[in-house]
Amino acid sequence: MNRTEVTLQKMFSIIIEELRENSRWGTAHIYQATSNAFSAFVNNQELPLRKLNSAILKRFENHLRQRNCSWNTVSTYIKTIRSVYHRAVDMKCARYIPRLFEHVYTGTRADRKKSLETSDISYLVRQTEMSIQETNYLSQNQQTKVFFVLMFMLRGIPFVDLAYLHKRDLQGNVLSYRRRKTGRALTVMLTPEVMQLVRLVAD
Repeated sequence: MNRTEVTLQKMFSIIIEELRENSRWGTAHIYQATSNAFSAFVNNQELPLRKLNSAILKRFENHLRQRNCSWNTVSTYIKTIRSVYHRAVDMKCARYIPRLFEHVYTGTRADRKKSLETSDISYLVRQTEMSIQETNYLSQNQQTKVFFVLMFMLRGIPFVDLAYLHKRDLQGNVLSYRRRKTGRALTVMLTPEVMQLVRLVAD
């Protein structure tokens, strides 16, 4: 493959397709998000890999910061582009440029956690339980609250795992499932309060 014909976006497409074929959905999502962000940065113009340089990477970094992306998000996107670039070098689609990523941020910062206080969670749980006791029909807003409370009470289950649960995963008051991202098997004992919420959304 002629290196002058290969674009960064084309390399992204190749790698994303491979990741999806291997069911690496989480990683594919990160690569797709990075590709989308870079495409927006270059106004959807294809960028040949031979034109990728430190100045463009620095402008991309500034572009992300101007759109209020955190430094950790910036780092994730830059490191993803670096991975794509190294893959292209391995495939002989791009020449190796020493220290290409030296002047852009690829570290990790301990950003302030944006989390709810314990009192906020307790209030939301109480309000959700009270609202479902007063009606036999859940509005969309109530359903959203029920799902949020379930995610919290099921040991912080990710929404994707909650969405893919089957009725057979629940035996009595024991829920057993595998994380879709890692394949790790988990077992959760359900309290009577959680069982009530589960029955509401079981269909």
